[in-house]
Amino acid sequence: MKIISSEQVEAACRLIAQRIKAQSPEKYTLAAVSRGGLMPTALVAHYLNCKDILFIRLSSYDSDKERSQIIDTTTDNIPDEPDTYIIDDICDSGETLLYLRQKYPHAQIYTLINKNPEIKPDFAALTEPQGLWINFPWEPEDRAEN
Repeated sequence: MKIISSEQVEAACRLIAQRIKAQSPEKYTLAAVSRGGLMPTALVAHYLNCKDILFIRLSSYDSDKERSQIIDTTTDNIPDEPDTYIIDDICDSGETLLYLRQKYPHAQIYTLINKNPEIKPDFAALTEPQGLWINFPWEPEDRAEN
């Protein structure tokens, strides 16, 4: 297990914000993938002084914490445009990213961390090896054991 520090998260979110500002200086839409992308998107929004965040609500785990099909209960109208930035915490199996690419083919998908060498977001601030369990500062440290 690797614990990602608050400082690492802040630096990664600053990188994401700088990249968004460079690519879309006038207009952009931020969309957070719930739950993992909520905290990073909020930080990015603060760095960009952006007050509006849309939400993509996906789940891919059943009640027994086993992977199942992706269930999309998003109610926000997410524009499928090149200046839409969908932010998630991590690309691990790549299933969420593939789903998002299919649903929003023109949007940009950014993650704090990419662990998948074959399925990559448009931008990842950090890269970690596949198979490594990641804990973020907003998660309980014993989450891997639950």
